[in-house]
Amino acid sequence: MIDKLILGTVQLGLDYGINNCSGKPTQEEAFSILNYAYDKGLRKLDTAEAYGNSIEIIGAFHKAYSNKRFRVISKLNPLVDATSMDLRTYVAETLNTLSVNELHAYMFHSYNSLKINPSLFKDFIELKNKGIVKNIGVSVYTNDEIEDIIENFSEFDFIQIPFNLLDNSKKRKDLIVKAKQKNIDTHTRSTFLQGLFFKKDQELQSRLTPLKPYLSKLNSIANRWQIPIEALALQYVLQKTYIENVLIGVETRTQLEANLVICNTYRDVDWTEIDKIDVNELDLLNPANWA
Repeated sequence: MIDKLILGTVQLGLDYGINNCSGKPTQEEAFSILNYAYDKGLRKLDTAEAYGNSIEIIGAFHKAYSNKRFRVISKLNPLVDATSMDLRTYVAETLNTLSVNELHAYMFHSYNSLKINPSLFKDFIELKNKGIVKNIGVSVYTNDEIEDIIENFSEFDFIQIPFNLLDNSKKRKDLIVKAKQKNIDTHTRSTFLQGLFFKKDQELQSRLTPLKPYLSKLNSIANRWQIPIEALALQYVLQKTYIENVLIGVETRTQLEANLVICNTYRDVDWTEIDKIDVNELDLLNPANWA
């Protein structure tokens, strides 16, 4: 299932995630991660103009290893009030920095970024029509946002949404299927919910204590099936046939190695129990609300 994976690179450009104990990797460590990913058949990277020097790291890798070229997905900086001219400039600069001729995809970094700059939507389409980017997409959070994309922006090739053990099939499947009917694919992120699934109860900040019963249930399911929680989380998303691509992020090569082992080890689990988990505290499924 490696061909279904996208390697997120925010960790290569920033300190990111509540379970990140190792910090931002050095360039040498980042190159080791990228080399291992490529050698194991992982070909897609997710980055963004807002991810520190992530784009520069990928570009430096492409220059150092000219026989290894990733298909890169990037995103418009959400803090920029861009014009059509700006957009073409940003993409040209990104291509130059990445040392690639085209982007596999270019995205609005958020739904809000799209709504603030609706006129740029036609410019995204033009970038695709000119062959500068192969696909266009948007990152969304809520089901209402997904509905709006399906109904009013169906020219997008894909949406990127949170999807994991708690932000799960019960909440998302019907809309994912509806999007597919409009030829909009689904990429998922937050597979590990920024490491939340690996936290022990005593390590949870008080803001997240309402999630304890759900996390306890997940650990109980993992123990019953004799499967590590990491494998439960990744396989849950990978085995959903209605999801085209699954985004994961790592801080170390060791983490990537472990994730690829999980990816290649099929787990025969009855997922329906997880599908039925219904988190009431929806705001806590968005890491932006954890502070």
